[in-house]
Amino acid sequence: MADLKRRSVLTGAVATALAATAAPALASPRRRPFRLGVNYTPSTRWFHMWEDWREADLRRDLDDIAALGLDHIRMMLLWSAFQPEPHLVSGEKLDRLHRFLDLAGAAGLDVEVTVFNGHISARYWTPNWLQTTPEPVNWFTDPAALDAQRALLTALAARIGKHPRFLGFDLSNEPYYYWDSFAGLAVTPEQADAWAHTLCETAESVAPGKAHTVGCDRAPWDNGRYFTRAGLADAGNIVAIHPWTSFFGTLKTTPLGAFETHNAERLIQVAQAYATDPARPCWIQEDGAAPSIHFSDATRPQYAEWLSRSIRNAASCAHTLGFTWWCSHDVDPALVPNLNPLEYDLGLYTNEHRLKPAGRALQALVAEFDRTPPKPAPRTTAIVIPDADPTRGSDRFFALADAGTRAAFVLQSRAGDANYLAQRGITALVQP
Repeated sequence: MADLKRRSVLTGAVATALAATAAPALASPRRRPFRLGVNYTPSTRWFHMWEDWREADLRRDLDDIAALGLDHIRMMLLWSAFQPEPHLVSGEKLDRLHRFLDLAGAAGLDVEVTVFNGHISARYWTPNWLQTTPEPVNWFTDPAALDAQRALLTALAARIGKHPRFLGFDLSNEPYYYWDSFAGLAVTPEQADAWAHTLCETAESVAPGKAHTVGCDRAPWDNGRYFTRAGLADAGNIVAIHPWTSFFGTLKTTPLGAFETHNAERLIQVAQAYATDPARPCWIQEDGAAPSIHFSDATRPQYAEWLSRSIRNAASCAHTLGFTWWCSHDVDPALVPNLNPLEYDLGLYTNEHRLKPAGRALQALVAEFDRTPPKPAPRTTAIVIPDADPTRGSDRFFALADAGTRAAFVLQSRAGDANYLAQRGITALVQP
């Protein structure tokens, strides 16, 4: 790939018109100790919204979200639309993103921006300039591709970095599913760590003090794949976790069991055990379930209680930003065919804006948390886990949770560090 020191920004009539449009007034922010939000899936144009901009549709979607009392959203960019060439960042798309933050602000919502996608809902969106032959560019290790990614983060920060509704940059959505399942790129855990740390450092440089992270599901934590656990725990300034407890299949039989309702809580504790900082912030950035797929007829009436208990348990963890449900609106199968069937039933609303039981449950939980904000529970008991296998402590964690004990994890290598244990408030160690 060519040298990327010279960079351009595309402009056009649409960009000029957007820039000239008056920004809507910002609503009063909802800033809770434990934040509640949702991943935004546009009801009418899916993530093609950046190319087919329909502001009235966006306003209606954001009003749906605001009506539940939620305080933030996570928004996916289409990398190919924002950076069609390594030297070119679309001024039109930057202006649309700024406008979107204005619209979100009018609805009282903050916005986390996920940039290098990568992988969303088993679709793959990387720009054509990465699709070289005989094999695609490895954008996790290629120096010129890394330069291009730094350039996009810099351009995004210049346009939205000081917007009052901008939460931060999420580098990419579960990026290993792109390099492993789709492109077949050779990326070692150490190279993945270097990519995450390098670009999170860029994000912090161009937009300091924001929530910069890389959102990952349980695979790195439980299976030790893709990133190193320690590297992922320290990348950026917050750990973003996607539990997806529904994928285990047990919601069909025991949705209110200890595993089902404490798994998000467990993963927070795992991430905090690997972090260098004893007060490392975490965030449940994605979790959800499709009632038609993940629940049986017998257990579907328990969906709302499962959702509520899962979030309450996550909220018992110290140093946790909040919980962000997946997702706001069902995907329209007529618009986006041939996805995994679960994608069409994950929303809080249908794509016709009808509120679903999950939406009503989350709305009720918002009201509950506003009446009585959740407080982190002391975790004086910690389960000692092997540094190489945190799952060894899972059964003990769930058994303690079932008995009413909020436990932490501590790595075997740190179990003898009295100062570290004191910083975390741990006074008793138990074996798995």
